[in-house]
Amino acid sequence: MISSLRRKFILIAMTSLIGTMAVLCAAIGVGNYCATTNRVDKAILILRQNGGTFFPPGSRFDPSDFNFQVTPETAFETRYFIVELTAQKEIKSVDLEHIAALDRQTVVDTVSRIMDAGADSGYIDHYRFGIFSNEDGGSTVIVLDSFLQLQAVNNMLRITAIIFLACILIVFALLLVLSKRAIRPFADNLERQRQFVTDASHELKTPLAILSADLGLLEDACGEDKWLESAKSQIVRLDKLIKNLVE
Repeated sequence: MISSLRRKFILIAMTSLIGTMAVLCAAIGVGNYCATTNRVDKAILILRQNGGTFFPPGSRFDPSDFNFQVTPETAFETRYFIVELTAQKEIKSVDLEHIAALDRQTVVDTVSRIMDAGADSGYIDHYRFGIFSNEDGGSTVIVLDSFLQLQAVNNMLRITAIIFLACILIVFALLLVLSKRAIRPFADNLERQRQFVTDASHELKTPLAILSADLGLLEDACGEDKWLESAKSQIVRLDKLIKNLVE
């Protein structure tokens, strides 16, 4: 019984820990992913508002103009391309000035996949895109290379998973060691209860045995009597109760 109680104690503790840690890790992962995506979307929106650049010619960098982390180096460390489409979804112009890893044909294929996706924003591989309507009926597609951002999200996810597994293993090892101490008061109480029941059963059996012997003597001297039979049946009943109590 004590071993079963110990296993249940460990199971309940581990289930509670795993559930709590899983929720926490999921919240960290989803929160980090959403924050990263939100920052990339804001960068795309700035490019749209400033005509394809982070800082229009003649402008001065002012951090207060932005509601997320941006520095004067953001324009140089961010890789992106812009494609202008006609109202018939045909490519009108391609701006590859701010990206070196892609050629025009690759960009055309990427834009074709983006248009097939049917969404105004999203991811194509490690590229984040945003589609904006123009006054002439056409549209502008801004695609930002988010490889480093997504890599950081994945690294954070892996680190969180490692920490999650390490915490589970450490707590499980501690529970194996400390669970005996945790249930020791219950084990002591159970042992005292068993000892009490054993002692009480022996104390009760002695007067019952004497009463049974006395009733036998009375029955031999006076003959059978309904009152003696009633008393004998109650003694038998008490004896069964004591046996059940011990069991």
